[in-house]
Amino acid sequence: MKLVLKSLFIFILLNSSSLFAQFNVNNMSLEAGYGYTGAIEPYYKGFKSNFSGMNHFNVGIRYMFTEKIGAKVSYKFDHFVNDPGGDVGITYNTISVSGVYNIGKEFGLTYLTRDRFGVNAHIDAGVAFAYMIGKNEYEQVKVVGIGITPMYNISNKITLTADFTHNFTSDQNYGFDGQLIDPINKKPDSGSFYNFSFGIIYYLGENRYHSDWY
Repeated sequence: MKLVLKSLFIFILLNSSSLFAQFNVNNMSLEAGYGYTGAIEPYYKGFKSNFSGMNHFNVGIRYMFTEKIGAKVSYKFDHFVNDPGGDVGITYNTISVSGVYNIGKEFGLTYLTRDRFGVNAHIDAGVAFAYMIGKNEYEQVKVVGIGITPMYNISNKITLTADFTHNFTSDQNYGFDGQLIDPINKKPDSGSFYNFSFGIIYYLGENRYHSDWY
């Protein structure tokens, strides 16, 4: 217990200057996005579909501990379905936690553009609750993602975003076509998919500025 308290004290001490510097700025935001889900693998290539399309939605809440480092909790919806037809595929409902890093501030982009353009990078880890379309079958899939989020600041409360995230899956028994990957041995496999989306950030708080742009 003493070791934990000591480590916590050291952490606070090392980050105190950044934390106090943000005392008069907002640190929390609500975020949402809509866009494209692209299945990479696995799925049976014999289908006349790549199981990709405008079937991605996400919503989350983010908190910045310092002007560059923060965390985010998100819900993501990804629908992989054959086109035409729509009767074969899989749906992911994902809960994830992300570490966020403001690389725009790191490289001076926000300063150079007078707080108009910025870029956040993020690493995600979560669990997807997968549902096979047309079947009464479910599974849980581990998902890890890495992404980049360009931002365009409109006002002190609203920012527009674009985001590209590459996701890696593990413990996946069903492909993006909703079929068993290994029907004989039923051995799970790994896979990957990506998201490209546009979205909006709404900044919470009573202060004038958010730490993204302060």
